[in-house]
Amino acid sequence: MYRQLLFLLILLRAPFAAAQNKQIQVKINKNAELLGFVYFLGYEGAHAQISNDYSDKRRLRYAYGLDLYRQYKSHEKSPHLAVAISFAQDIWLDYFLNLLVQLDDFPNAKLGKHIDFRYYKRFSSKGDPAEAWKNAAAFIEAMNELYKEVDFDSYLTKNRLKYENALAQVRSGLPDSLFIPAMEKFYQGHFGSYNLVPSLTIPAGMGFGVGYTSAGRSHAFNIFGSFAAPKFEDDLHLNMGFDDEKHLVELSTHEFAHSFVNPIIDMLPGKLITATEKLFIPVKSNMADQGYTTWKACLSEHFVRAGEVVIARNLGKKADAERLMQHYVQDRKFIYLPVILRELEAYNANQERVYSDAVGLAMERLVEEARR
Repeated sequence: MYRQLLFLLILLRAPFAAAQNKQIQVKINKNAELLGFVYFLGYEGAHAQISNDYSDKRRLRYAYGLDLYRQYKSHEKSPHLAVAISFAQDIWLDYFLNLLVQLDDFPNAKLGKHIDFRYYKRFSSKGDPAEAWKNAAAFIEAMNELYKEVDFDSYLTKNRLKYENALAQVRSGLPDSLFIPAMEKFYQGHFGSYNLVPSLTIPAGMGFGVGYTSAGRSHAFNIFGSFAAPKFEDDLHLNMGFDDEKHLVELSTHEFAHSFVNPIIDMLPGKLITATEKLFIPVKSNMADQGYTTWKACLSEHFVRAGEVVIARNLGKKADAERLMQHYVQDRKFIYLPVILRELEAYNANQERVYSDAVGLAMERLVEEARR
Protein backbone atom coordinates (compact mmCIF):
# COMPACT_ATOMS: atom_id res chain seq x y z
CA MET A 1 0.00 0.00 0.00
CA TYR A 2 0.93 3.61 -0.51
CA ARG A 3 3.10 2.55 -3.42
CA GLN A 4 2.37 5.95 -4.94
CA LEU A 5 5.15 7.09 -2.61
CA LEU A 6 7.64 4.79 -4.25
CA PHE A 7 8.43 7.24 -7.03
CA LEU A 8 10.14 9.44 -4.43
CA LEU A 9 12.82 6.81 -4.08
CA ILE A 10 13.59 6.34 -7.77
CA LEU A 11 16.40 8.88 -7.77
CA LEU A 12 17.63 7.63 -4.43
CA ARG A 13 17.81 3.90 -5.12
CA ALA A 14 20.94 2.15 -6.32
CA PRO A 15 22.87 -1.07 -5.60
CA PHE A 16 23.84 -0.97 -1.95
CA ALA A 17 27.25 -2.50 -2.65
CA ALA A 18 28.38 0.79 -4.18
CA ALA A 19 27.99 2.43 -0.79
CA GLN A 20 30.94 0.50 0.58
CA ASN A 21 33.31 2.92 -1.20
CA LYS A 22 31.36 6.06 -0.49
CA GLN A 23 33.19 8.72 1.50
CA ILE A 24 31.52 11.23 3.77
CA GLN A 25 32.69 14.71 2.83
CA VAL A 26 33.56 17.12 5.63
CA LYS A 27 33.66 20.78 4.71
CA ILE A 28 32.79 24.32 5.71
CA ASN A 29 30.00 26.03 3.79
CA LYS A 30 30.47 29.80 3.47
CA ASN A 31 26.76 30.36 2.92
CA ALA A 32 25.84 28.52 6.11
CA GLU A 33 28.45 30.56 7.98
CA LEU A 34 26.97 33.85 6.80
CA LEU A 35 23.45 32.68 7.70
CA GLY A 36 24.58 31.88 11.24
CA PHE A 37 26.36 35.22 11.39
CA VAL A 38 23.10 36.94 10.41
CA TYR A 39 21.27 35.01 13.14
CA PHE A 40 23.57 36.39 15.82
CA LEU A 41 23.98 39.88 14.39
CA GLY A 42 20.28 40.34 13.64
CA TYR A 43 18.67 38.53 16.57
CA GLU A 44 20.52 36.49 19.18
CA GLY A 45 23.17 39.08 20.05
CA ALA A 46 20.68 41.83 20.85
CA HIS A 47 18.44 39.33 22.66
CA ALA A 48 21.34 38.36 24.92
CA GLN A 49 21.90 42.02 25.81
CA ILE A 50 18.33 42.98 26.66
CA SER A 51 16.88 39.74 28.05
CA ASN A 52 16.59 39.48 31.81
CA ASP A 53 16.45 35.68 31.76
CA TYR A 54 19.28 34.88 29.34
CA SER A 55 20.94 32.03 31.21
CA ASP A 56 24.66 31.70 31.88
CA LYS A 57 24.53 28.23 30.29
CA ARG A 58 23.10 29.64 27.06
CA ARG A 59 25.61 32.49 27.11
CA LEU A 60 28.46 29.98 27.47
CA ARG A 61 27.23 27.70 24.66
CA TYR A 62 26.63 30.64 22.31
CA ALA A 63 29.86 32.39 23.27
CA TYR A 64 31.35 32.33 19.78
CA GLY A 65 28.30 33.86 18.09
CA LEU A 66 27.87 36.41 20.85
CA ASP A 67 31.52 37.40 20.44
CA LEU A 68 30.90 37.88 16.71
CA TYR A 69 27.98 40.14 17.59
CA ARG A 70 30.28 42.23 19.79
CA GLN A 71 32.87 42.52 17.02
CA TYR A 72 30.41 43.41 14.25
CA LYS A 73 27.81 45.32 16.24
CA SER A 74 28.51 48.44 14.17
CA HIS A 75 26.71 46.69 11.28
CA GLU A 76 23.61 46.01 13.39
CA LYS A 77 21.65 48.71 11.52
CA SER A 78 22.79 47.61 8.07
CA PRO A 79 19.99 47.93 5.49
CA HIS A 80 21.19 44.67 3.93
CA LEU A 81 20.87 42.92 7.30
CA ALA A 82 17.39 44.42 7.71
CA VAL A 83 16.28 42.97 4.38
CA ALA A 84 17.68 39.54 5.22
CA ILE A 85 16.08 39.53 8.69
CA SER A 86 12.72 40.67 7.29
CA PHE A 87 12.34 37.34 5.51
CA ALA A 88 13.23 35.31 8.59
CA GLN A 89 9.99 35.91 10.48
CA ASP A 90 8.17 32.96 8.91
CA ILE A 91 11.12 30.91 7.64
CA TRP A 92 13.35 28.79 9.87
CA LEU A 93 17.05 28.05 9.48
CA ASP A 94 16.64 24.59 7.96
CA TYR A 95 14.63 25.96 5.03
CA PHE A 96 17.15 28.72 4.36
CA LEU A 97 19.98 26.18 4.49
CA ASN A 98 18.26 23.83 2.06
CA LEU A 99 18.24 26.68 -0.45
CA LEU A 100 21.68 28.10 0.32
CA VAL A 101 23.59 24.82 -0.11
CA GLN A 102 22.44 24.79 -3.74
CA LEU A 103 23.78 28.25 -4.56
CA ASP A 104 27.20 29.55 -5.45
CA ASP A 105 29.08 31.00 -2.50
CA PHE A 106 28.26 34.49 -1.31
CA PRO A 107 28.89 37.16 -2.55
CA ASN A 108 28.18 35.60 -5.95
CA ALA A 109 25.01 33.68 -5.17
CA LYS A 110 22.12 33.79 -7.63
CA LEU A 111 18.70 32.13 -7.68
CA GLY A 112 19.09 30.05 -10.83
CA LYS A 113 16.32 28.55 -12.92
CA HIS A 114 17.57 25.09 -11.96
CA ILE A 115 16.37 25.60 -8.37
CA ASP A 116 13.08 23.78 -7.80
CA PHE A 117 10.16 25.97 -6.66
CA ARG A 118 9.75 24.02 -3.40
CA TYR A 119 13.10 25.35 -2.19
CA TYR A 120 11.94 28.98 -2.26
CA LYS A 121 8.14 28.62 -2.05
CA ARG A 122 8.00 29.87 1.55
CA PHE A 123 9.24 33.28 0.45
CA SER A 124 5.62 33.91 -0.55
CA SER A 125 2.93 33.55 2.11
CA LYS A 126 0.48 32.81 -0.71
CA GLY A 127 2.76 30.27 -2.36
CA ASP A 128 2.83 32.46 -5.46
CA PRO A 129 5.79 31.47 -7.71
CA ALA A 130 6.47 34.98 -9.04
CA GLU A 131 6.33 36.61 -5.61
CA ALA A 132 8.43 33.83 -4.06
CA TRP A 133 11.07 34.21 -6.77
CA LYS A 134 11.21 37.98 -6.32
CA ASN A 135 11.52 37.76 -2.53
CA ALA A 136 14.04 34.92 -2.54
CA ALA A 137 16.19 36.81 -5.07
CA ALA A 138 16.00 39.92 -2.86
CA PHE A 139 17.05 37.90 0.19
CA ILE A 140 20.01 36.38 -1.66
CA GLU A 141 21.13 39.74 -3.01
CA ALA A 142 20.93 41.27 0.47
CA MET A 143 23.13 38.45 1.75
CA ASN A 144 25.60 39.05 -1.08
CA GLU A 145 25.80 42.73 -0.18
CA LEU A 146 26.10 42.05 3.56
CA TYR A 147 28.94 39.63 2.84
CA LYS A 148 30.82 42.43 1.10
CA GLU A 149 29.84 45.08 3.64
CA VAL A 150 31.30 43.21 6.62
CA ASP A 151 34.18 41.79 4.52
CA PHE A 152 33.27 38.23 5.44
CA ASP A 153 36.23 36.90 3.47
CA SER A 154 38.52 38.66 5.93
CA TYR A 155 36.60 37.15 8.84
CA LEU A 156 37.10 33.64 7.40
CA THR A 157 40.79 34.26 6.81
CA LYS A 158 41.31 35.72 10.27
CA ASN A 159 39.65 32.71 11.88
CA ARG A 160 41.18 30.04 9.63
CA LEU A 161 42.77 28.15 12.55
CA LYS A 162 39.43 27.88 14.34
CA TYR A 163 37.79 26.41 11.26
CA GLU A 164 40.70 24.01 10.75
CA ASN A 165 40.29 22.87 14.36
CA ALA A 166 36.57 22.21 13.83
CA LEU A 167 37.22 20.24 10.64
CA ALA A 168 39.97 18.19 12.31
CA GLN A 169 37.73 17.35 15.26
CA VAL A 170 34.94 16.16 12.99
CA ARG A 171 37.26 14.15 10.75
CA SER A 172 38.76 12.40 13.75
CA GLY A 173 35.31 11.18 14.81
CA LEU A 174 33.81 10.12 11.49
CA PRO A 175 31.41 7.15 11.49
CA ASP A 176 33.01 3.90 10.33
CA SER A 177 32.57 2.40 6.87
CA LEU A 178 29.48 0.42 7.93
CA PHE A 179 27.46 3.54 8.76
CA ILE A 180 26.30 4.69 5.32
CA PRO A 181 25.57 1.14 4.03
CA ALA A 182 23.45 0.48 7.15
CA MET A 183 21.39 3.63 6.54
CA GLU A 184 20.98 2.95 2.84
CA LYS A 185 19.92 -0.63 3.43
CA PHE A 186 17.33 0.32 6.03
CA TYR A 187 15.82 3.17 4.01
CA GLN A 188 16.29 1.34 0.67
CA GLY A 189 17.78 4.40 -0.94
CA HIS A 190 20.97 6.35 -1.38
CA PHE A 191 22.35 9.80 -2.03
CA GLY A 192 25.12 10.67 -4.43
CA SER A 193 26.96 12.51 -1.66
CA TYR A 194 26.84 12.73 2.12
CA ASN A 195 28.18 15.97 3.57
CA LEU A 196 29.04 16.80 7.17
CA VAL A 197 29.15 20.58 7.54
CA PRO A 198 30.32 21.82 10.94
CA SER A 199 29.59 25.48 11.57
CA LEU A 200 31.02 27.97 14.04
CA THR A 201 28.13 30.41 13.56
CA ILE A 202 25.13 28.06 13.58
CA PRO A 203 24.06 28.04 17.26
CA ALA A 204 25.66 25.34 19.37
CA GLY A 205 23.46 22.29 19.83
CA MET A 206 21.52 22.85 16.62
CA GLY A 207 21.67 20.45 13.68
CA PHE A 208 19.85 20.40 10.37
CA GLY A 209 19.39 17.59 7.89
CA VAL A 210 18.78 18.97 4.41
CA GLY A 211 19.11 17.62 0.91
CA TYR A 212 18.31 18.23 -2.71
CA THR A 213 18.38 16.62 -6.14
CA SER A 214 19.80 18.35 -9.21
CA ALA A 215 20.53 16.95 -12.65
CA GLY A 216 19.62 13.48 -11.46
CA ARG A 217 22.11 13.50 -8.57
CA SER A 218 20.99 13.73 -4.95
CA HIS A 219 22.89 15.20 -2.01
CA ALA A 220 22.38 14.91 1.76
CA PHE A 221 23.77 17.41 4.28
CA ASN A 222 24.13 17.43 8.05
CA ILE A 223 24.82 21.06 9.01
CA PHE A 224 25.47 21.51 12.72
CA GLY A 225 26.76 23.81 15.40
CA SER A 226 29.24 22.74 18.07
CA PHE A 227 28.38 20.00 20.55
CA ALA A 228 29.90 21.78 23.52
CA ALA A 229 30.92 25.29 24.50
CA PRO A 230 33.92 26.27 22.34
CA LYS A 231 37.25 27.49 23.68
CA PHE A 232 38.55 29.97 21.14
CA GLU A 233 40.32 32.75 23.00
CA ASP A 234 43.83 31.40 22.34
CA ASP A 235 44.70 30.09 18.87
CA LEU A 236 47.37 27.86 20.43
CA HIS A 237 44.83 26.05 22.63
CA LEU A 238 41.70 25.81 20.48
CA ASN A 239 38.80 23.46 21.12
CA MET A 240 35.84 24.42 18.95
CA GLY A 241 33.50 21.92 20.58
CA PHE A 242 33.13 19.16 17.96
CA ASP A 243 35.26 16.52 19.68
CA ASP A 244 32.58 13.91 20.55
CA GLU A 245 32.59 10.83 18.33
CA LYS A 246 29.42 9.21 19.73
CA HIS A 247 27.47 12.42 19.45
CA LEU A 248 28.68 12.94 15.87
CA VAL A 249 27.57 9.44 14.83
CA GLU A 250 24.15 9.79 16.44
CA LEU A 251 23.66 13.31 15.08
CA SER A 252 24.66 12.11 11.60
CA THR A 253 22.20 9.22 11.79
CA HIS A 254 19.49 11.63 12.83
CA GLU A 255 20.12 14.43 10.35
CA PHE A 256 20.92 12.26 7.31
CA ALA A 257 17.77 10.29 8.12
CA HIS A 258 15.69 13.43 7.62
CA SER A 259 16.76 13.44 3.97
CA PHE A 260 15.29 9.95 3.58
CA VAL A 261 12.25 10.33 5.84
CA ASN A 262 10.91 13.84 5.24
CA PRO A 263 9.92 13.28 1.57
CA ILE A 264 7.94 10.18 2.62
CA ILE A 265 6.11 12.05 5.38
CA ASP A 266 5.45 14.97 3.02
CA MET A 267 3.67 12.65 0.59
CA LEU A 268 1.47 10.84 3.10
CA PRO A 269 -2.26 11.15 2.33
CA GLY A 270 -3.67 14.16 4.18
CA LYS A 271 -6.37 12.00 5.73
CA LEU A 272 -3.72 10.07 7.68
CA ILE A 273 -2.30 13.28 9.13
CA THR A 274 -5.80 14.49 10.05
CA ALA A 275 -6.87 11.13 11.50
CA THR A 276 -3.90 11.05 13.87
CA GLU A 277 -3.69 14.74 14.76
CA LYS A 278 -5.35 14.34 18.15
CA LEU A 279 -2.27 12.38 19.23
CA PHE A 280 -0.40 15.68 19.23
CA ILE A 281 -2.41 17.02 22.17
CA PRO A 282 -0.68 15.15 25.02
CA VAL A 283 2.83 15.91 23.71
CA LYS A 284 2.29 19.36 22.22
CA SER A 285 3.94 21.30 25.04
CA ASN A 286 7.00 19.05 25.17
CA MET A 287 7.36 19.15 21.39
CA ALA A 288 7.07 22.94 21.27
CA ASP A 289 9.90 23.20 23.81
CA GLN A 290 12.06 21.28 21.32
CA GLY A 291 11.02 23.40 18.34
CA TYR A 292 8.40 21.04 16.84
CA THR A 293 5.22 23.06 16.71
CA THR A 294 3.10 20.99 14.29
CA TRP A 295 1.91 17.39 14.30
CA LYS A 296 3.54 16.77 10.93
CA ALA A 297 6.93 17.90 12.25
CA CYS A 298 6.38 15.74 15.33
CA LEU A 299 5.62 12.75 13.08
CA SER A 300 8.81 13.25 11.06
CA GLU A 301 10.83 13.38 14.27
CA HIS A 302 9.19 10.18 15.52
CA PHE A 303 10.05 8.27 12.35
CA VAL A 304 13.60 9.63 12.23
CA ARG A 305 14.22 8.65 15.84
CA ALA A 306 12.66 5.23 15.32
CA GLY A 307 15.11 4.75 12.44
CA GLU A 308 17.99 5.69 14.72
CA VAL A 309 17.03 2.92 17.13
CA VAL A 310 16.72 0.26 14.41
CA ILE A 311 19.97 1.26 12.70
CA ALA A 312 21.86 1.20 15.99
CA ARG A 313 20.59 -2.35 16.57
CA ASN A 314 21.53 -3.34 13.00
CA LEU A 315 25.07 -2.13 13.68
CA GLY A 316 25.25 -4.28 16.81
CA LYS A 317 25.03 -1.32 19.17
CA LYS A 318 22.26 -2.71 21.37
CA ALA A 319 23.15 -0.67 24.44
CA ASP A 320 23.12 2.55 22.41
CA ALA A 321 19.77 1.58 20.88
CA GLU A 322 18.22 1.01 24.30
CA ARG A 323 19.69 4.24 25.64
CA LEU A 324 18.27 6.19 22.70
CA MET A 325 14.89 4.54 23.09
CA GLN A 326 14.68 5.35 26.78
CA HIS A 327 15.92 8.91 26.28
CA TYR A 328 13.50 9.64 23.44
CA VAL A 329 10.41 8.14 25.06
CA GLN A 330 10.92 9.11 28.68
CA ASP A 331 12.97 12.31 28.52
CA ARG A 332 11.95 13.78 25.17
CA LYS A 333 8.34 12.44 25.21
CA PHE A 334 8.34 10.78 21.80
CA ILE A 335 5.74 8.45 23.25
CA TYR A 336 4.58 6.90 19.96
CA LEU A 337 7.95 5.32 19.19
CA PRO A 338 6.90 1.84 20.42
CA VAL A 339 3.90 1.83 18.05
CA ILE A 340 5.99 2.95 15.08
CA LEU A 341 8.87 0.60 15.90
CA ARG A 342 6.63 -2.47 15.78
CA GLU A 343 6.07 -1.87 12.06
CA LEU A 344 9.59 -0.70 11.27
CA GLU A 345 11.14 -3.69 13.01
CA ALA A 346 8.86 -6.07 11.12
CA TYR A 347 9.89 -4.36 7.88
CA ASN A 348 13.55 -4.42 8.88
CA ALA A 349 13.46 -8.17 9.56
CA ASN A 350 12.93 -9.12 5.91
CA GLN A 351 12.43 -5.92 3.86
CA GLU A 352 9.84 -7.60 1.67
CA ARG A 353 8.16 -4.21 1.39
CA VAL A 354 9.55 -0.78 0.62
CA TYR A 355 10.23 1.64 3.45
CA SER A 356 7.33 3.89 2.45
CA ASP A 357 4.94 0.95 2.87
CA ALA A 358 6.25 0.40 6.39
CA VAL A 359 5.62 4.08 7.15
CA GLY A 360 2.06 3.71 5.82
CA LEU A 361 1.41 0.69 8.02
CA ALA A 362 2.82 2.48 11.05
CA MET A 363 0.49 5.41 10.33
CA GLU A 364 -2.47 3.00 10.29
CA ARG A 365 -1.42 1.81 13.75
CA LEU A 366 -1.36 5.45 14.88
CA VAL A 367 -4.88 5.88 13.47
CA GLU A 368 -5.98 2.97 15.67
CA GLU A 369 -4.20 4.61 18.61
CA ALA A 370 -6.03 7.87 17.97
CA ARG A 371 -9.41 6.11 17.98
CA ARG A 372 -8.91 4.69 21.46
